[in-house]
Amino acid sequence: MTSLDYAKTGVPSDYVCKGCGATGCKLWRETSFCAPQLLCVDCACKDQKKTNNVNEQGMRTDDHNMQTDQIGWYVPAVPTADNYGYWSYTAVPDAGCQWWDRLPLRPAKAA
Repeated sequence: MTSLDYAKTGVPSDYVCKGCGATGCKLWRETSFCAPQLLCVDCACKDQKKTNNVNEQGMRTDDHNMQTDQIGWYVPAVPTADNYGYWSYTAVPDAGCQWWDRLPLRPAKAA
């Protein structure tokens, strides 16, 4: 596996939505799995039966009218720098958070 440089905008080759194949954008992961399923915003909202009211920053209004970056049981998927796994939700380093924040919500459309 290739290490991930959080200062760059690229994504690892396996950073792909399992539902639709989207890549190069924000992905979410299941919270409690060692090898989690990654989903894009649209697939995660569909899977979790949540209204897709997610903004470009990856934030949505939850069922309690609070802002969150979680979609049901899915949390932002931030790979570890060595790209051998994903940070637990509360342990992501600032550089990893900034990397995920810079990703677009959806992949760029082909011209």
